[in-house]
Amino acid sequence: MTAALVNVFALSFIAAMLAAVMLIAWRSFGKPRYAMIWAFAFAVATLEWASNLFIRFFAGDDPLLFSLIVGLCCLSNALIAIGFVQRARAQTSMTPLLIAAFAAAGLITTIVFFFPQRDLRDAVWLYFAGTMLVIGAGSVTRSLRKAPLPERATVAMLVLFAVVDFGLGTLALGQGSSGEGEGYLLFRTLLVLLYPLAFIGVGLFAVFLVAADLAEKMRLLATSDELTGIYNRRGFEESAERAIRNAQRQRQPLALVIADIDSFKTVNDRHGHSTGDRALKHFASRIERMVRRGDLIGRIGGEEFALLLINSRAQDALEVVERIRRDIAAMPVEGRAQIVMTASFGVTGLRPGGISLATLLARADRALYRSKLDGRDRVTSAEDLDERI
Repeated sequence: MTAALVNVFALSFIAAMLAAVMLIAWRSFGKPRYAMIWAFAFAVATLEWASNLFIRFFAGDDPLLFSLIVGLCCLSNALIAIGFVQRARAQTSMTPLLIAAFAAAGLITTIVFFFPQRDLRDAVWLYFAGTMLVIGAGSVTRSLRKAPLPERATVAMLVLFAVVDFGLGTLALGQGSSGEGEGYLLFRTLLVLLYPLAFIGVGLFAVFLVAADLAEKMRLLATSDELTGIYNRRGFEESAERAIRNAQRQRQPLALVIADIDSFKTVNDRHGHSTGDRALKHFASRIERMVRRGDLIGRIGGEEFALLLINSRAQDALEVVERIRRDIAAMPVEGRAQIVMTASFGVTGLRPGGISLATLLARADRALYRSKLDGRDRVTSAEDLDERI
């Protein structure tokens, strides 16, 4: 058995395994659409490589079967690119890339039947495969500089494998119309050595990306509040600790706010827990509307929330929180009851000397307690309390 046949047999098996892995990932990890598309892509690749084996053993140079294999190859590569596009933008139409796959397959079929030139035939499908990898690489992330390591590694590998395909396509043009050119042996040797590595590499990094996405999803579940979608206590504390260290390094101001919905137990008792849940989501969404993108918001207790206002002095934070307080009081919770809520707030700022998050929380909580004692629905500054002592 030649090395080429061994490669084709191995690729059939590997493609089938990749299809199975992607199908399991789709079924087990929330049914992400792109995982199903990749499962289908590798299933098509399995059929392609199995057909390749069949034609080598039983059909010789049958042009019809070869055209079928080329069509499957183009479809598989297009589906791999579609998977990357769908992962980035789930609503993007698959039609343009599918049309491109059928157009490439049609061009190669035309060459096979009417202009039997091996060099053009091989160059077209390799260039098409490389183009699909470039499209996939361009869809992995919007910002390579800000992307996590798995995405950056995937982009790098996809670009490398695209270069392999383009290089092989260029070498294919030197093999001659019927394989009689001086470059034929070099092309076939490198094709046998490099193309399987590129195919397997794309599959492995697709699996790697699915695993990385799952890990990120689990991290978000562990640090997010299920009801409101903002940080839970753990997520807020982890992010706030990092923000405090960064503010201390850069000597930037920072303000911490603790908010508590007034008489929330009464809302639950009078209107039921479903209304109470709706009120909590309303409260979180109103705060999100009124803070900047980089500020941190977390639900740290039943009806208690925390804000970390980045690059804000305590005095500036008081103005922001006062606007939030007025907005909460003015906007009733949606629903039949039209509940109007109020909230009390405690505010403190980061001081020189390396104050920890625990210290900031204690100071803001003391200011919040004063707001409650003074009649609720108000904002109190820990700095103002210190001045009174």
